[in-house]
Formats: sequence, structure tokens, C-alpha cells
Amino acid sequence: MLGLEVVKKRVKEAPQSSGVYLFKNKKDIPIYIGKAINIKRRLSNYGNLPKLPRRLQKMVSQTINIDFELTESERNALLLEALLIKKFSPRYNIRLKDDKSFPLIKITNDQFPRLTRFRNDFHKDDRVFGPFTSALKTDKVIKILQKSFKLRSCTDLEFKNRKRPCLLFDLKQCTAPCVNRVSKKEYDSQVNDTLKFFQGNQKGIFNKLEKQMLVFSQNQNYEKAAEMRDSLQSLNYIIREEIKISSQDTNYDYVHINNKDYLSIFIGFVRYGRYLGGNLIYFSEKIEEDLDISSLLIQFYIKSFRPKKIILSKKINGYDQLKSIMKENYQIEIFLKNNSLPGIRQISNLTKKKNDKEVLLQKQKYNTNNEILDLLRNRFQIKNPIERIEAYDNSFFGNNYAVASYVVFNSDGFSIKDSRTYKFKDYDLKKFGDADLMRKVFGSRFSKDDKIIPDVIIIDGGIPYLKICMEALQKYGISEDIFLLGVTKGHKRDFRFDRYHTLQQKNLSLKENPQIEGFIQKMRDKAHNLSKKNSLKRMSDAMKTSVLDGITGIGKIKKMRVINFFGNVQNLKQASKEELSQIKGLNSKNIKDILEKVNG
Repeated sequence: MLGLEVVKKRVKEAPQSSGVYLFKNKKDIPIYIGKAINIKRRLSNYGNLPKLPRRLQKMVSQTINIDFELTESERNALLLEALLIKKFSPRYNIRLKDDKSFPLIKITNDQFPRLTRFRNDFHKDDRVFGPFTSALKTDKVIKILQKSFKLRSCTDLEFKNRKRPCLLFDLKQCTAPCVNRVSKKEYDSQVNDTLKFFQGNQKGIFNKLEKQMLVFSQNQNYEKAAEMRDSLQSLNYIIREEIKISSQDTNYDYVHINNKDYLSIFIGFVRYGRYLGGNLIYFSEKIEEDLDISSLLIQFYIKSFRPKKIILSKKINGYDQLKSIMKENYQIEIFLKNNSLPGIRQISNLTKKKNDKEVLLQKQKYNTNNEILDLLRNRFQIKNPIERIEAYDNSFFGNNYAVASYVVFNSDGFSIKDSRTYKFKDYDLKKFGDADLMRKVFGSRFSKDDKIIPDVIIIDGGIPYLKICMEALQKYGISEDIFLLGVTKGHKRDFRFDRYHTLQQKNLSLKENPQIEGFIQKMRDKAHNLSKKNSLKRMSDAMKTSVLDGITGIGKIKKMRVINFFGNVQNLKQASKEELSQIKGLNSKNIKDILEKVNG
């Protein structure tokens, strides 16, 4: 029994009470999770396929079973749904744009506190600041703070084992508490200045630095005076990047929601009365029936550093349940926008402006990407809508260092976080061949990582390769869900002469479809570059520590040639003089020394 039949059967068996329902595929993996006040009534909606979004139509077609988990209330169903979505990441649930938590800065609660960036791992006594909108910006802020306040950034292990100051001490970016170059009292003063700066007392810090600069200058200590001047200039950069919202010590997240002609959720971060930045966490041109803003916000704050207060720009469905869950489970107070609050009009206008700008960019990107997906679907007459494409590439150096990578494209564009690389130890290309590697790759990809299945797979190779790939997909029971496209290289590797193959047709040309041809070439290039990069890294790592180290006359180039020729130490131990003599650059002494070292 599959799809619609399963839905109809489970509707009859479903309870008329609140809870969560889980649609599962043939591998018993949840592919969609929802909640309802009345599970039976809600589930019956999935029996009317034409009224469902394409995404959910496809989900129903892959359903083998539907499980129920009952709850005492709608509130508990909302929380359970968010927790299960976090746990299983079901393929067909509506997702946030970026499910990573935002970077923050912490000053640890050590005897000599450390200044560092983090996402989720912190002790309850650490002093935490942020969130910031990007790791790059966070690292820049940390670098400026190190130059200005000179707190340590090393790990506890490095701190404990250091016998002399590191380079940061020489660069005047740390006072080296690890080797007692600064007293506890002086270091505490550095920490307090950093805390004051974060907490909005920039004026006091600037006055202090200006006075120090003047004293150093009067004492003709111009190097120290220049140090203070540079600190002032650097700290000014941080302040310029932030926007003052209120003179009061206010800390909250402001959530701007647009749910009229499209849906967007933009979160602005206000800390110590200053706007640190914000992010568009969700955008969709369509407001789909199963969309629940309350659930999306819970999913976001489960993974993120949580503020003590959240202000919503408008009331949403499930507001009371959301308010209750956040307060009781996560100690977060939720309020609705109130124009009498200090700075609320400014933050409201600011987040709306930022939201509108981001949405415009997203719409342009979304439309361009979906145009490509539709063109590809129409050109190859692919039955189902395309949501995800994966392009695969294998890379070798000599007969060894086998690496396979795939890159991902969807309606959001190329997804770096979804790309993967597989490394195969001691893979002998001469013995097993390139085609066998594809079997191994698909085994690694689909035997474990089967929650998200692509709609299209692009590989290098013609019909024989496609057949091998199809056999591998059949083994995992997903061959009917995926369209395979093979590409063979053109004359002199010129992509304009490439030929395209499906299991039904070969030697197809895309000269009349330059947009599709360019897109496929870009996917192949990205996959090739990723696999080549990782293959090079494997070989580089092997060269760093090798049995050949320490042999006189065996430098980097000769070592690389030997490693590339034999692939692993076991093969090298069985090597003969004749085999070693085939390697370019090795003389008789080199060969003798190598054999003595590996067999000694």
C-alpha cells in the first residue's frame, strides 16, 4: 500500500484529539511532520491531492505509513512538532532559510578569561555578546577587541602548556597571562574594559584611551601613544557598524513578519540599546496551507542563543501557545509591538526596510533558479517538479587518493552546506576502475543519507555509466524517484561539443538550450573542483607524515612521486628495485635507501 491509499486508511484509524502525525517513507524515516487539534480532521485534508501544494503531493506519493503521537493540548502539540522537526529534519517540511545558529562572542569564566567566537557551546557563567550576522564580521570584531584590550584567545590546553609568549604577544594583541607577563589585577582591568565596551559604555572607554594616549605622548612614549590611537580608530569601526536604538539598556529580538502577499520573517538583534544586525530567516512567495509561523519561530530559537525578550511586529496564529511555550520551556518573554517602548518605532522601520531589501533579492534569485529548474524539466520531459539536483565527480591522483564529491542545486541556488565528499582508502583505480567507484559512492550516499533524495543526478559518462548508477539506485529502492543525466566530454574537452545521455536516449545536444547547457557545465565544474580540492588535500596530508621522511635525497617531489605510484605503505613494502626504478628522478642510492627504510 502506498501514498493516497495509506492516507485514506489512516484517516479511518486516526483519533479525534490533539497531537502530532508523522508521514514515513519505505525506510520508516519521517518525511513530513505536522500537528493538529484534531488529527483525524487534519489528516483528511491530505486525501484531496489536487488541493495540496506540489511539495505535499510528492510527499504523499512516497508515504508508506503514518504514525500518531497524542498530546494533552494544542500547546504541547506545537512544542512536540518543533522538537521532532529538529530531530528528524523531514524532507517535506517547510524549512528556515538557514538552520545554523548565529555566531556570538563570549568571555569565559576562567581565572584569566578568554575572548572567543562560538555558536552554542558555553558555560552558564560565561559572559555572552551577540548574536552577530556572520562569522566573518564576528572574527573582525574579535580581532579589533584583541588589539584594543589584549585578552587571550588561546584554548585552555594551549594556555596551560605554554612556556613562552606566542606571536600575539609580540604583535601586542595579548598580554601573555599564560607565562605571567601580566598580573591578575591588570588582566581583570582589561576584562572589565572589554565588558564595559560591549555593554554600551563606549564613551567611558574612549575617554580612558584618550587620556592614556595623551600621557604616553607627553612622556615621549610615541609607540604606546600610537597603540592607543589605533585602538580608538578600530573601536570606532565597531560603533559605526552598529545603530543606536535606545539610550536605555535594552536587550531583545524584534521579529518583523509580513504575511500578506508573501511570507517573510526578519529578526533584528538589539543588545544594550544597539542594533547589531539582523537576518531574513524565512521567505516564500506563496503562503502555503501548512505554514505555521509559531512553529518556525520555535524551531529557530531551539537552535539559537535565546534572548530574554522577543517582540513580534504583529499577532500571529498560535500566539498564546507560543507565548506559553517560550516562557515555560525556554524562559523567554514574548510581547507584541508597542509604540510607547523606547526606540521601537526606529527598530520597526529599520527591520522593515532590511526585510524588504532582502526579500527583493530573494525573489530575483528564486525566480532565476526556478526558471532553470523548469527549463531542465521541460527539455528532458521529467515527470515531477525538480526541487534538488546533485552533480557527482570522481578525482584521483595516479591510481590512488580516490575522492568523490557531489554538489547540490535547488530553488535557493547552489547549497554549499549540502555538498558532500567521500574518501576511499587505498582504492586501486587500475584494479577496480572508475565505474566501480560510482557504486561505492552511491552506496555511501543512499544507504545512510537517505532523508533527502535528489530529483536529478548528473554524472560524467555515457549510457554504461548510467546503467551502473541505475543498478545502484535500484538496490536502495529509489530508482523510480530519480532522473539520471550523463555527460560525455566534447572534442578537446570543449563543453560546446559535450553530449548528453539519458537511459532512453544518447548523444543529445543542447546547442538550442544554451541556458541549460551553461548551468550543467557550471554544476560539473563545481563538483570537479570540490573533488579535486579534496583529493589534493588527501595527498598533501599523506606527504606530511610518511615512511619516506628522513631519507637523505628524498625531497618533496620525489616523495610525492613514490606515494602516488604505490598508493600506500603496504604496497611500498612489497616494492621491488625494478618497480622503484620506474619512478622518475630516483637514482640507485635513493632506491637502496627506500628499501632499507621500509623493510628495516
